[in-house]
Amino acid sequence: MVVPVLPESAPFSPAQRAWLNGFFAGAFGVAPNGATQPALAAAPAPVAEEDFPWHDPALPMEDRLKLADGKALDRRLMASMAQLDCGACGYVCKTYSEALASGQEKDLTKCSPGGKDTAKKLKELLAANKELAVAVNGHPANSNGAAKSNDVHAKFDRHNPAPAPLIQCRRLTNEASEKDVRFVNINLKGSGLDYEVGDALGVFPENCPDLVESILKELNARGDELVTAPDGRQVLSYDALTREYSITKMNDAITSLLADYATDSAEASDLRALVDNDQAGVLEWWDLLDVLMQFPTARPPIAELIAALAPLQSRLYSISSSLKAHPGEVHLTVGVVRYTKNNRLRKGVASSFLTERIRPRQKLRVFVQTSHGFRVPANPDTPMIMVGPGTGIAPFRAFLEERHATGARGKNWLFFGDQRQEYDFLYRDELQRLVSAGVLSRLDTAFSRDQEEKIYVQHRLMENSREIWAWLQEGAHFYVCGDARRMALDVDRALNVIVAAQGNMCPEDAKEYVKNLSKAKRYQRDVY
Repeated sequence: MVVPVLPESAPFSPAQRAWLNGFFAGAFGVAPNGATQPALAAAPAPVAEEDFPWHDPALPMEDRLKLADGKALDRRLMASMAQLDCGACGYVCKTYSEALASGQEKDLTKCSPGGKDTAKKLKELLAANKELAVAVNGHPANSNGAAKSNDVHAKFDRHNPAPAPLIQCRRLTNEASEKDVRFVNINLKGSGLDYEVGDALGVFPENCPDLVESILKELNARGDELVTAPDGRQVLSYDALTREYSITKMNDAITSLLADYATDSAEASDLRALVDNDQAGVLEWWDLLDVLMQFPTARPPIAELIAALAPLQSRLYSISSSLKAHPGEVHLTVGVVRYTKNNRLRKGVASSFLTERIRPRQKLRVFVQTSHGFRVPANPDTPMIMVGPGTGIAPFRAFLEERHATGARGKNWLFFGDQRQEYDFLYRDELQRLVSAGVLSRLDTAFSRDQEEKIYVQHRLMENSREIWAWLQEGAHFYVCGDARRMALDVDRALNVIVAAQGNMCPEDAKEYVKNLSKAKRYQRDVY
């Protein structure tokens, strides 16, 4: 038997040649002394890292799905998501899609940046996959079961939140503003919780008690009925509706249950139609009280109704503070959600809980959601460009506090925007002090309603194209925080235009340049 031996001229080091020659000898069943030995199995080829070409938040969903066409179900589900890896759902896009595909996760509405479009597409893909499995196998595809987690949780985490008292909640916007944005300060002393700038704080809210009371009234319930919580505990129905289950979002399970119990055939038919094909997106905007009022004959037993609701999820807020500047504290920048629909005032679950119902020294349940790479540069001399309109300023207040506290010498440039300078300039005094101290090298603002023509942060970026390109050439990191579906996309387009124009590149090369910035962790986004 002839065993291949690498020649001395082969482009390998002596150690590499010796290893490869030994491998060949083993593979061909020859021992070092020339004797024949049982052939060894060839070393497995290295597994290539999987490519996810659709994992780009700037791509429309239609384009992402085309890139995932022909892939496994979990990859097509992943392509339907917002591609932000924001962690708001408790996963990243890849792991959320895998959990849905395996049957471990049932909730299709957890991708908040993707909103109803993502939830609708997830439902469509899962339904099509189930139909295909029935057609091929005669029965639905079996799930692999819930994957066992190897995560070792800290003392306090998403599954075991820490009780932390509120220190302060104060208004940041002027009373005349159309927006209500609050500064929220929470005490972490004694909790054992730690965080880095760029992380998010998870908050477990409680539902509005007025809404809970109205639901109980519609159900002709007292609130003291024993029902089952998501973790199996027996709790009072009032407590379940207040702290355990979501009552502001509907799902197929609750709608199907109501259809089964509706004594009016027209109501039952309409409810089933919503389950099968909610073209108008009605359930996206209705809460439980809306559905109960719309379908008065659909009244299942309260224990069954509550069991069909989705568990109340935590909300994530970008942390607005540095522990180095504020030991034992965590700060949030919270936009309060209020609007009127169907002659009823609606309130954001978490924002109203934090700003209206919790009082100083009362405790709320919190945990730290570690960032997936949204960090200040490791090198303190690296310049930073930060784009954070509205509440998107939250992490950049923390970034600037961190750099100030550590004495970092890198230049810092912030683009901030909102509606009106007089009413909506969040943290104005703090930012101006940072400018005076030399920590904030440049501050450019865009207040859209202070002039006839609306001006946004992306316009300020374009106006400063040459300087932004110069900073990028110096190695600057570029950060964006805020609305995923409008602002972040507009800023991404502006960045591509700036790179193409200032770098004398064609659009394709500019796109590749920006993509490489992301790969190098120099273009980072915290969007929602």
